[in-house]
Amino acid sequence: MLHRKSRMLRQMMAVCLIALAVAACNAETRQKILSTFFDGTGTPPPPTSRVRRDLEREIEELKRKLADSQQEVKVAQEAAKGKGGERTAPPIEKTQSWVEAEKILPKDKAGKTDWVQALKVRAIAPRPSPNPADPEQAVLDLDIELASSSNKLFGVTFSHSAHTSWLACASCHPAIFPLRQAKPTVITMAKIQAGQYCGVCHGRVAFSAGSDCSRCHKKNLPTEEWRSPEPRKPIETAKSWDEAAKVLPAADGTVDWSKALSQGVIAPRAGIDPKTEDQAVLPLDVELVPAAGDMFKVIFPHKTHTEWLGCPNCHTAIFQMAKGADAITMEKINAGRYCGVCHGKVAFPATTCGRCHPALGGGK
Repeated sequence: MLHRKSRMLRQMMAVCLIALAVAACNAETRQKILSTFFDGTGTPPPPTSRVRRDLEREIEELKRKLADSQQEVKVAQEAAKGKGGERTAPPIEKTQSWVEAEKILPKDKAGKTDWVQALKVRAIAPRPSPNPADPEQAVLDLDIELASSSNKLFGVTFSHSAHTSWLACASCHPAIFPLRQAKPTVITMAKIQAGQYCGVCHGRVAFSAGSDCSRCHKKNLPTEEWRSPEPRKPIETAKSWDEAAKVLPAADGTVDWSKALSQGVIAPRAGIDPKTEDQAVLPLDVELVPAAGDMFKVIFPHKTHTEWLGCPNCHTAIFQMAKGADAITMEKINAGRYCGVCHGKVAFPATTCGRCHPALGGGK
């Protein structure tokens, strides 16, 4: 009995000492101690900015899905008013102007008309042809993964179902996209924007190829979900090109991006994904001497280019890996081939001769 009382006394003294220690701590430390030893006393930490952004995006997505569902119910109710097996015209066919039609068409995340969703919720009902007697064609439920480079970020998921809901197979095959060929078709954004391949429709009667990359490149973040990480350099806080141009070095009347990089004015990122690791820079100069002689010798610095670009951006789609394998001429460059893929568009023009041909002067 005496042993039991002694043990209880020790326990009471320990509790008193803990209580005194907790009382002597500041509020933050006291809260940590209480939440460790006692249930129900802790308070969850406030959500981080990233968690808040994720929640906001999820709420916006739920709102959009709710609006789509409401639109689908509305269209279904209108369709239910039809009689017998006759084709029931969707409400949009009763509108008298585009302004009226646009009000009842679903919108995508960018606020533009989402024709695929409009078809899905039966806001529209395309006919197979101008001839009312023509039968409906079957929809091909087939997705094809396409990739034109080693960077999986730019892979494309092509949905046949989204396209055959509108078009017959003969609309694209084989005039635009050959079905069987020894060498695969090389589709680039430049060709699409020039009206080839996907550009036959997109940018004309379908959404623009430059409006929302994530609609085709599924691994890209949608434009409205992109959140830029913390700026590396003050220039990233600029709100307009005019503001940015004030701090960028210039040469020959254009921005000297190489100098901007060497001076630390800019700090290019490895990719649009903030987690992408920076690639290694290749310190290799390649000398090319054309048939015209040493006067027109070119020194190509890999270092300057790999500070901006990954190797797959140029090899092997633009340049073969073997030195001298490409017959590069100024005519071809000025026509947008080889160096002309970038220079004259996003890099300095090919008319600044001395920057590539040292013997012609002008420096680097």
